[in-house]
Parts: sequence; C-alpha cells; structure tokens
Amino acid sequence: MKVLLTGSTGFLGGYLVNELLSNGYEVIGIDNYSKYGKIKREFDNNPKYKFVEGDCKDVEKMKELASNCDHVIAAAAMIGGITYFHEFAYDLLAENERILASTFDAAISSFKSGKTKKITVISSSMVFESTNLYPTPEEEVITSPPPKSTYGFQKLSSEYYAKGAYEQYGLPYTIIR
Repeated sequence: MKVLLTGSTGFLGGYLVNELLSNGYEVIGIDNYSKYGKIKREFDNNPKYKFVEGDCKDVEKMKELASNCDHVIAAAAMIGGITYFHEFAYDLLAENERILASTFDAAISSFKSGKTKKITVISSSMVFESTNLYPTPEEEVITSPPPKSTYGFQKLSSEYYAKGAYEQYGLPYTIIR
C-alpha cells in the first residue's frame, strides 16, 4: 500500500513516516521545510520512501502525487504553538485552509479515478476547547460550542472537510485527535 503524507518532515510527520515504513508501507512525503528546515531523518534513504520538497497548496502537484496512492494522510499545517495562532490568527487560518483544500482536492480526484481509498486527517482535541463536559465524548463534537481560538476552529474545519468529502463524493475518512 502506498501512502501520501503531507507535512512529512514535521514533528508528527516524521514519526508517521517511521511508523508507516516499519509496517511495510511505501510512503511519498511532501513538505516545504517551513517549520524545522532540512534535517536528516533515519528513513531518508529508505527505498520505500520518496520525498518531494514542495508546497501542499500546489493543487496540480498534489493531484499528481495522490494519483498513485492508496491513502492520503493530511498532516501538513502551519503551526507554532497557541501564542503563534493568536499573533497570526488570520494568516494561519487562511494558510491552513488552503493546504487542506488542496490536499482534499487531490484525494478526491484520486478517489474518483479509483486509486485512493481513504483520507486520514490529523486534528486536535482543541476542537473541544469550549466544552463544559470532561472528559468529552466524541459525539460532543456536534453539540459543543465552537472553539474560541482560530487554531481550534481550523482543526474542527479539517474534520468538516473530511465529512464534506464523504457526503459529496463518498471518500472514506478517519479523524485522529
């Protein structure tokens, strides 16, 4: 099985690449190095790993990469901690929505052609930042007040991208928080 992983050189992405490779998957990773810069990873020379330096907002590049993948994992995002999201509230929200839209456009295109079978979205428990119920059960995502921060809202938005792609196109999904 071949997986396209966005944000493959980021904090979570690096762990995911390692885990996927150790379980026999082929991985195509895409990243623009915006968070950590170029760092060496133990899997860089793994023959089952192909890295593409690029921008996940490039819809045509994303469609090209997804067209040969069974699974897409949407992990790329501009991040930097909660204070970063307050300082650059609009910019990060807008940038992350563009990344998500491009990633989903690619996954939907590949799904419609019969190749991609599923998309997985990396979300956050920040979708529940306004809840009054602890621990918060999964079904509360529909009835909880909306998140107060743009970070929480953006993560909730990523979950709605998944739901919308399923409702309109039938693209199966998993949300990981």
